[in-house]
Amino acid sequence: MDYAKAIENLKDILTNEERFADINKSVFDAIDTDNSGTLEKEEVEVFVKGLLKGVNDENSEESEERHKLVFSVLDENESGEITLDELGKFLRELFKEQIKELQSLQRSKNKD
Repeated sequence: MDYAKAIENLKDILTNEERFADINKSVFDAIDTDNSGTLEKEEVEVFVKGLLKGVNDENSEESEERHKLVFSVLDENESGEITLDELGKFLRELFKEQIKELQSLQRSKNKD
């Protein structure tokens, strides 16, 4: 994997507001299956289940707890719905964390 290129791409996304807005809107629209303009718990649950399908075989109670946690992290104002702005804040933090992880992997690779 080209860590430097991945890091560069993520940094570009974070610094290019238009590009970030396009990505945020695309992700939001993919999750907002009822086109209501907000993300409801059910939509987020379906999305998260799709992402994690086959990753682990946890019981439904653990799965339900994970979905509640994900939704509560995204739903900053506790309105019961996730807005485009709330998703954007989450994605920014996610991309920043990905950069840190990639930088760590890159340093490890360079030591070898």
